[in-house]
Amino acid sequence: MRPVMPIFKNAVLEVERKFVCNPHTTSIIHANRGFPRLPNLIFKGQHTFEDIYYDLNEVCFSHGVWVRKRNGTWQAKIRQGGDFTNSQFDEIDGAEDVAALLQKLHVDASIKAENFGLSELARFVTRRDAWRVADVYEVVVDSTDFGHSVGEVELQQLLEPDNKDDGTTAVQMDARIKDFMLKHSWAFPSGKVVGKLSAYFEWTRANKTS
Repeated sequence: MRPVMPIFKNAVLEVERKFVCNPHTTSIIHANRGFPRLPNLIFKGQHTFEDIYYDLNEVCFSHGVWVRKRNGTWQAKIRQGGDFTNSQFDEIDGAEDVAALLQKLHVDASIKAENFGLSELARFVTRRDAWRVADVYEVVVDSTDFGHSVGEVELQQLLEPDNKDDGTTAVQMDARIKDFMLKHSWAFPSGKVVGKLSAYFEWTRANKTS
């Protein structure tokens, strides 16, 4: 899926692959004793953030767009390819660009209204452990306040407004991540992976029926 709107100023192409986590994942990555070792592993620390996701009559979701506030800052992720496990997004930050995106999607939202007049869909807090690997890869392990954990390996690239890429860059970045994870499979085990937002919806459905 290619975007139906032009790339915004300072948009970032974000390509990520998720991996299965268990209670020992963080300590395994920290120890870095597998073969081959993760090159130039740098721990960037642990921090906590709150995500609030919004939509209006599922217009954003239907266009492959996720709109959220992270610790009070408006962000939007525009899907360019992949799926819920291995994803490719353009990501924009700031209320001004998010408001412009909503207008391009013809969302019936008021730019001056609180939260643009959107409805809250999900709200949860995440504790994140993050590493830099080989000077280019971002590796994170996320643990949510509703009991779900998932890991991600990510590459990012700043996009220029006149970017004419046909999706080749994202495919190449995804291939780099895949090869990196296969080479270090001891740190990134395979298995059924569920993203945070999908897990949140499953959790809320289960709690409604219990």
